[in-house]
Amino acid sequence: MKRIVFLRNLTLSALLSLLIFSCTKELSTIGLELVDPSELLDIGYSDTVTIVAYSIPEDTLYTSKLSYAQIGSMYDPIFGKTKADFYTQIFLSKRVRFGPNPVFDSAFLYLPYKSSYGDTMSNMTLRIYALTESIYDSVQTYSSSTASYDKANPLGQFTFQPRPHDTTYSNGKKLFGTLRIPLNENFGNAVMFPPDTSYLNTNAKFVEYFKGITIMADEQNTKGTGAIITYSVPTEQSRIVMYYHSDEDTTSFSFSISSACNRFQNYNHNGYAEAMPTLTQQMQGDTSLGQEFLFAQGLAGSKIKILFPHINKWIPSNNIAINDAQLIFGNGSVSTPFANPGYLYLRTVGAGGSTNPEDIVDLNEGAGYFDGTYNSSSNSYRFRITRYIQQLLTGQQENNGLHLIIPGAEYNSSRLVLNGTSSPQSDIKLYIRYTTKN
Repeated sequence: MKRIVFLRNLTLSALLSLLIFSCTKELSTIGLELVDPSELLDIGYSDTVTIVAYSIPEDTLYTSKLSYAQIGSMYDPIFGKTKADFYTQIFLSKRVRFGPNPVFDSAFLYLPYKSSYGDTMSNMTLRIYALTESIYDSVQTYSSSTASYDKANPLGQFTFQPRPHDTTYSNGKKLFGTLRIPLNENFGNAVMFPPDTSYLNTNAKFVEYFKGITIMADEQNTKGTGAIITYSVPTEQSRIVMYYHSDEDTTSFSFSISSACNRFQNYNHNGYAEAMPTLTQQMQGDTSLGQEFLFAQGLAGSKIKILFPHINKWIPSNNIAINDAQLIFGNGSVSTPFANPGYLYLRTVGAGGSTNPEDIVDLNEGAGYFDGTYNSSSNSYRFRITRYIQQLLTGQQENNGLHLIIPGAEYNSSRLVLNGTSSPQSDIKLYIRYTTKN
């Protein structure tokens, strides 16, 4: 199970010098013939610890009142179809009376761009519908949540190519990086003519009547097309501006998507039915295919489970100290426009199999030490898990495994393909340096 190279009896200063070398370099034997065999310590090195890894579905994610809205559809050639829909209340900007004989003229929904993931050269069609079901924080909380809506009477639709740096206008003012979607008279008639004008007195009354909107993208059906767009919602610029006239005036009124609005996301990967078979079958429970490739995706998609099944029996723990343990992942796919994340998260696994929310113990040494960032020169990711491995050996940590996940998966659309545990290209390795007493 292991390959051990012992470098006997170095002085303490020489030992410390050796321990700062990269894990990918073999230990030097120069000068060993000068060391007395009776001296202090032995150094061990191993890179053949057994690793089992495979992809599993990510847990549903808490998406109530996120700082950003994810909207779009993409068809990744490896991961298949992903769709992100946004549900939100809208609030009155103030108490309103629309005057005698009001007439709807036009309305626009403004969504400030934050970022994008995927092919922004593809056409995207967004559709806006009125909700027929109220949004409650206690009900629509997770990424699997939905709410019913009036599909027969859409409030608007818009086909475009996402342009995060484009400029649009509102009331004669420039809005940088903002999408403007026209809404139709279905919206105007709904908000201007409630059955009781008391619904226009307060937001609590207004959302009792006009329950909110959902924004959905038409599904992409061509591989390699589509994108998920991140919008800065809620902000002062995320709003609906409606223009109208009455017998008294020609004016406008704004509805806000504010931080107080109840809102949530729905993410759908269609069960990875259109994904490559190696991914689909792993998600259906074939863990053996983790030997070939491993897959992780944000927006409640997939994550990677990692196990060291024999680590407890690897070496007696009462006479060993782990000096350095580095877990290396080789990137299996460099893709444009479906780019890999700039960094990853590693979490321990709870007794029930869920991802522990607490940081792994080695992160206490600092993010720079723990690492997890993408190394473009070696096309790999690295984590230092020295203290975690030591705790496994001493029994301080349950050997339930680790989860490798996309950071910020509640609003991060990124995906990742890694070479599997038996891949001939660049498989997963755990490099360990340790010292043992005579």
